[in-house]
Amino acid sequence: MLAVERMQEILHWLRERRVATVEELAEKFDVSGATIRRDLERMERNGLLQRTHGGAVLMEGSGQDAPFLLRQAQSRQAKERIARAALTFVQDGQTVLMDSSSTTLQLAPLLGQRSGLTVVTNGLRAAEMLGECGNIQVLCTGGRLRENAVSLVGGTAMAFLANIQVDVAFISCRGFSIEAGATEGSIEEAELKRVMLAHARRKVLLCDYSKVGEVFLHKLIDAKELSGLICENVLPEDARAYLEQHGVQVIQA
Repeated sequence: MLAVERMQEILHWLRERRVATVEELAEKFDVSGATIRRDLERMERNGLLQRTHGGAVLMEGSGQDAPFLLRQAQSRQAKERIARAALTFVQDGQTVLMDSSSTTLQLAPLLGQRSGLTVVTNGLRAAEMLGECGNIQVLCTGGRLRENAVSLVGGTAMAFLANIQVDVAFISCRGFSIEAGATEGSIEEAELKRVMLAHARRKVLLCDYSKVGEVFLHKLIDAKELSGLICENVLPEDARAYLEQHGVQVIQA
C-alpha cells in the first residue's frame, strides 16, 4: 500500500472512531509504529488531524471525499509534468477555465509564462496562485464553498459559467476510461464540470495514473468528445489509437 493510500485509510478510520492509537493503526496496516507516526506527522502538517499522546484525533472540517491536501501530495511530480504539457494548449491573450482539482492546480503558476490571459476558476487555491502571477486577469465563479474548503459549487457558480465562453478548459476527474469517459464522485463537482466543458471551445482532461481505468458514478464527458488528454505513460495503445481516431490530441507526460 502506498503511503498516500494508507493516509486515506487512516482518515476513514478516524471518521468512524474519531480517535486512533499508533499501536492499533500499525496492527491494522501491518507496518511499524515509526511508519504510522510519520504518516500522522505529515497529516497533522496538512491540517487533517491532531496528534495526541500515542495517537491522533480527527480535525473538524477535514473533508468528506479524498481530501484535497492528500490528493495534492499524491504523484506531485507526475502532476507537474502533466501541467507543463498542458501549457502547450495555451496561447497569449486567450481565455482559460480551470477546475479546482489538485492536478489542475499545478498549471496555475505556469500560466504566468503567457501574457494577456483571462483565467476563470472555481478553485480558491488556484485563484490565489494566479493572483500572484501579476499579469493575469482572474475571475472566480462564486458559489457555495464545499466542505473541502477549496472549491466553489452550486447554482451561483453554474449561472456564472453559463454566461461565459472560453478558449480552453482544463479539468481533472476521479476516473477515466474509454468506455465510461471522464467520471466524478461528487454530484456537485460533476454538474459544475459539465457546465465548464459545455462553454469551452477546447476541452482538455488532465489525468494522472491513479485515474486511468477507474469509473465513478457521475459522467462528465465521453472520451471521444475531448479535445485533448494529458496523462502519464499508462494509457493502453488501443485506447490511444481510439482517441486519436476521433481527433483527440493525446500527450503522455
